Amino acid sequence: MIQHVTHLYGFNLGLARSLVNDLTPEQMVAQPHGVINHPAWTLGHLTMAADNLAAFLGLEPQAPADWDKTFATGGTPSGELAAYPSKEELLAALTAQHERNTAAAREVDPALFGKPHPNERRRKYFPTVGDIAVFLMTSHEMDHLGQLAAWRRAMGLGPA
Repeated sequence: MIQHVTHLYGFNLGLARSLVNDLTPEQMVAQPHGVINHPAWTLGHLTMAADNLAAFLGLEPQAPADWDKTFATGGTPSGELAAYPSKEELLAALTAQHERNTAAAREVDPALFGKPHPNERRRKYFPTVGDIAVFLMTSHEMDHLGQLAAWRRAMGLGPA
């Protein structure tokens, strides 16, 4: 089963790249028609979520220390270009996270996925490490990539 999940995780990374490939630096932080989550924030947020996934898989954090505040869940993204890393930096960080998470998910003892979620409060949504891992590798990413696709429409851009 893990090969199916890691395949989709790779698919998501390819989709993320295609959704931002043609964007200028200014477009990366544009917030058209009240759409708050712009591409720079979305890519950074997905990178931080992938860093959290890495911890579930037994890896050490590797995201830059200040990114947790910049890309926090529930935060309000800024339209300031200088507040965000470049598109290239964001894609490189997301790619690195995907590569290490994919390798770890394929190599980890499958028993890890059956262990209880370490956060008791979140266990009601994601009872096991496997539940949160699959969510972060598939549904969470696709949800935000869908937002990027909608953002493109709000910007008057064609499909990726």
